[in-house]
Amino acid sequence: MDGNAGHEPEPISLEQLADLQAGLLDDATAAPLRQRIRADPDATEMLSALDRVRRDLADLGTDHASAPDVPAAVTARVGAALQAAPPHRPPREPAHSVRHAPRWQVVGLVAGLGAAVVGSVLGGVMLTREPAPTRPAGPTAESITVPRPPSSLPLSDPQILGLLSRGPDYGPLADPQRRASCLSGLGYAAATAVLGAQPVDVHGQPAILMVLASDKPRTVLVLVVEPGCNAAHTGLLASTLVTRP
Repeated sequence: MDGNAGHEPEPISLEQLADLQAGLLDDATAAPLRQRIRADPDATEMLSALDRVRRDLADLGTDHASAPDVPAAVTARVGAALQAAPPHRPPREPAHSVRHAPRWQVVGLVAGLGAAVVGSVLGGVMLTREPAPTRPAGPTAESITVPRPPSSLPLSDPQILGLLSRGPDYGPLADPQRRASCLSGLGYAAATAVLGAQPVDVHGQPAILMVLASDKPRTVLVLVVEPGCNAAHTGLLASTLVTRP
């Protein structure tokens, strides 16, 4: 008898959701994970929360009035502290699953992400009140921080919802077989209805934005893929939920 018969798959972990949302998983891993997420309300809620945090961070990065520029003296001290810090060694513990995590823990994780951003901004402002060191300035902000990319969604929420009221423009995915292959690679049935579509430009590269039905009430799922999206390589550039009025 097969010892694995009747065994449930391992719960979806918070780490898996974060990797999927950040686009770190290959298509072969991401597609079945998306199928499992759609059947898991807790995982769906957590992934939606991560999407909201990512979009908020992208909006904050383009808001030049949100905080003053951090002086070179501050970035020098931060760079020195990072270089002097010992390497981080995570404990060998099993990953926490979304299913077993209490709701307050999931909410706290998302709230913590937002608090970290606010804290970094306030911390930079407070550090500017200290006297600058007399030693030569160290690394600049560009050399110790990762540039924050702009939002991967080329259309605003109202523009995306506007696609629902007109016929979809699939662009390079107009061929039904190519579109079915793309949907299959994304983890959806080949016959999944596309509510809206439009060719877009993402960071100077052509792409296709598609709107699908969402399992979450009063929302639609927005996917942005490369023009050559297929079952073997979807070229997924962005994925998020948009609230319907």
